[in-house]
Amino acid sequence: MAFAEADLQTLVGRRFPGGSYTVEPWRAWLLADCVLADPPSLTDGGEQTAHPLFAWMAATGAMGVTWDELFGWFGASAADGPVFGEHETTLHRPLRVGATYRVSGGVESAERKVGRRTGVFDVVGYAMDLRDPGLPPDDPGAHVARCWNSIVFPRRDA
Repeated sequence: MAFAEADLQTLVGRRFPGGSYTVEPWRAWLLADCVLADPPSLTDGGEQTAHPLFAWMAATGAMGVTWDELFGWFGASAADGPVFGEHETTLHRPLRVGATYRVSGGVESAERKVGRRTGVFDVVGYAMDLRDPGLPPDDPGAHVARCWNSIVFPRRDA
């Protein structure tokens, strides 16, 4: 069954259930080791900061849906061959090892396109924000990071 372009547009604005993510010390060490980075570093205040990749890991790890569920929102499955499109992370301040962050976000854009070689495909943009739940929501320091991503859904049956 084809996923109609009109259905695609109804999902813009849909929110993720969200959740929370803790930057565990052992995971911070492992990530640094895997990407050949220095171990978590100490700040002047004596806290350890995590590798910037943790923003994406926290965002996708606590968005509140599985990848299969997210694909299903768009009438697709992993077998249809969705691919990661673009990514942009904005860090407002470093993530702290041991800290827990609140993750929220949703679908921000969806566009149907046609490629000469690829045929019909949809590009879906979504974003997730990481906030420090220990600070008031209106505190500028509460917004720690924003991850914007896109997924490309091939539409072979369109």
